Amino acid sequence: MLVSYAEIVKNAHAQHYAVGAFNVLSVENVIGAIQAAEELNSPIILQLAEVQFPTAPIEYMSPLLIAAAKSAKVPVAVHLDHGGSYEVCLLAAKLGFTGVMFDGSHHPFEENIRESKRVAQMAREFGIGIEAELGMVGNTGEGPSEGDGDASTADVFTDVEESAEFVTRTGIDALAIAIGNLHGKYAATPKLNIERMMQISERNNLPLVLHGGSGTSEADFKSCVRNGICKVNVATAIQLRVLSAVEAYLKSSSVSYEGMKSVTIAATKEVVMEHIMLFESNGKA
Repeated sequence: MLVSYAEIVKNAHAQHYAVGAFNVLSVENVIGAIQAAEELNSPIILQLAEVQFPTAPIEYMSPLLIAAAKSAKVPVAVHLDHGGSYEVCLLAAKLGFTGVMFDGSHHPFEENIRESKRVAQMAREFGIGIEAELGMVGNTGEGPSEGDGDASTADVFTDVEESAEFVTRTGIDALAIAIGNLHGKYAATPKLNIERMMQISERNNLPLVLHGGSGTSEADFKSCVRNGICKVNVATAIQLRVLSAVEAYLKSSSVSYEGMKSVTIAATKEVVMEHIMLFESNGKA
């Protein structure tokens, strides 16, 4: 069933688990993700980032994502990831997305507040959820990434007091924070600032979001989920698993296009199921 982004993250916040937000770029990704969520009776977020539009145009993907969500047996939100402008967020809202994420983290503090509030007001008019980001989540520079920045920005942590002011003045539903997490493929397991995350969580009574989830250690994931993180983005892990599965399949003796699609669905399902269990959202639908 198609549900609001705000509803799905608020439920996770109230019940102390995290919902997985999976960047899906094809019908195979969507099928695999929905199959995983239904099998584990878990809510899920299907999302698409603006940087992915060249190969997965939002105008083409929105009917697919929305139809899949409506027909699913579990709650599914359809979310714009890393929208870089008011106009892109508005487009997603008009196309039927139930949540938008405006990324103004690269702007000065006051400008980020101003633009995030503007998007939040628009989202309210459409009756959908709004996520914004404070602090800079970097990019490893390796593998697919839905964000911007670089590894040198990974230590620009979200400030606790600024987060409280930001949340109050913007009226957002969820806040993406920077605690040492990176977008893309990790060369080594990142060291997250769990203490900072806990301080932000205690200061703000709303769902927190972890971007750059692929590559984080299981222990850090558990600490995040149990201390305020209610949504975790997963993109690179899916893409790498699919690439590996397809590469292995293409070396087999019998290859077909339909077979390659089936392999992609299965690989996606595996990754999504693993993360659902890790985030403890199984059985929460």
